Amino acid sequence: MGIDFLGSKKQLAGFIMDNIANAVDGNCHTFFDVFSGTGSVSAAFKRAGHTVIANDFLHFTSCLTKAILLNSDEPRFDGLRAVLGSAYDEDRPYDGVLRYLNDLRGVEGFIYHNYSPASAGDETVARMYFTEGNARKIDAVRATIEDWTDILAENEKALLIADLINATSAVSNIAGTYGCYMKFWKPKALQELCLEKSVIVPGGAEYRVYCGDANTIIGDYPADVVYADPPYTKRQYSAYYHILETICRYDNPPISGNTGLRRWQEDASAYCYRRKAPGALADLLSKARCRYFVLSYNNEGQIPHTKIREIMEPYGKLSVFETRYRRYKSSALCQKESQLIERLYILQMRNHHDAD
Repeated sequence: MGIDFLGSKKQLAGFIMDNIANAVDGNCHTFFDVFSGTGSVSAAFKRAGHTVIANDFLHFTSCLTKAILLNSDEPRFDGLRAVLGSAYDEDRPYDGVLRYLNDLRGVEGFIYHNYSPASAGDETVARMYFTEGNARKIDAVRATIEDWTDILAENEKALLIADLINATSAVSNIAGTYGCYMKFWKPKALQELCLEKSVIVPGGAEYRVYCGDANTIIGDYPADVVYADPPYTKRQYSAYYHILETICRYDNPPISGNTGLRRWQEDASAYCYRRKAPGALADLLSKARCRYFVLSYNNEGQIPHTKIREIMEPYGKLSVFETRYRRYKSSALCQKESQLIERLYILQMRNHHDAD
């Protein structure tokens, strides 16, 4: 179970990791995934035994990556022993916590009132993102996790929110993203929300996860390798995944329009604009403190291949690798198949800035 995410590198992780392993020297141990998204490449770095720093500007994607990196074993949830009482499972505490959350009675909260048919009223529409029953359950689970904040460790809270986000995605009545909802109920949307255990990625190195603007944060954390996978297209992730962001933040924001959009403009990425993207990439590269800078980008991105080379080549020795893969289809109704070219630009920096 997982979310359908624009530009996900899950199917390309092998291509990325193999080429990085062949291109960088054996003394590279710290990797900075500066646009981590849902964490598929961070997970691959972790599996390879590296120290990983990760960052994403959206709270929910940062949380998903945090759940991957900060949990190397199933957590014990010791702080919940007294709260759960007999429901606490000494042998399998993670299973017990999810059973407890799945058994909660639904409540009529923000998701119910705004993103289910219950939203229908004099001034709005029946937003069919979730059935009323699933919307109530989302509200109940998220409120309970928030109530537990003081007795959950950071990795535990991130894991439970990630499980809720994945469960929410599984019953969302959408065609791929939350830019709109379907006008009829998809079969999966009629299923009951059910939190399932995440796959725990073993690891023994150091892991840190941040939530911030990549161009602002990149200079603060030196690494042997910076891996950058910025947005490619004009589609703004903060708008296309607004409901998952609201669930993660638990901030009940002002919303507007038929789709109930939270205000996303302050999170708009320069990489989504053809005129701004080259300057943003140049700025990112100028601030990077690394020995190798790796850019993952496809042939339909806002920055042409020749421009990327023009930006990167002055900094050192550049190698480019490419592979073809199937296009992500945000609409389940779209039957058109096409292929994209993913390019991996691996730059060995001529002059790199070490940690102070």
